[in-house]
Amino acid sequence: MATKTTISSGISFTRRLAPALAVVAAVTLGALAPTQVSAQANVCQSVGPLLEQRRAIVQRLESLGSENVDPRPACSALRELEANGQTLVDFIDQNQAWCQIPNDFAQNVRQDHERVGGMRADACRVAAQINNAERQAREAAESNQFGGPGLTGRFPIPQGAL
Repeated sequence: MATKTTISSGISFTRRLAPALAVVAAVTLGALAPTQVSAQANVCQSVGPLLEQRRAIVQRLESLGSENVDPRPACSALRELEANGQTLVDFIDQNQAWCQIPNDFAQNVRQDHERVGGMRADACRVAAQINNAERQAREAAESNQFGGPGLTGRFPIPQGAL
């Protein structure tokens, strides 16, 4: 027993079809759900390359040594590490709930990111001071030459008849 309702366009719609359409919609959504879950799982797995990149940068920093580290390469590596950390913090902020990232891990990443920022600022400040001192020393050496070789200890002997 179908009850029919006429829509303003004149097309008749059977109320019994509504439950069938709901089932079709549910099946369609069910077919799409694995695709969405798969895409969102891929989002969670996309943190892997970030962590691998971070590990490589840390290994490069460790290879610089622990004492008397030249701040110039350290500054460069710490800039990369800070950029990686910002990307990681942003990822965690956007996906922590969906990817079920533990709060303590997220907190540790944020604290590490802040520490790296401080270390980068210090290393880059010292690197800039070293670069400035070297530039000033070069300029001073060039300006003190008075037309000769300066204090290099090298005095060319004129060739030919005197």
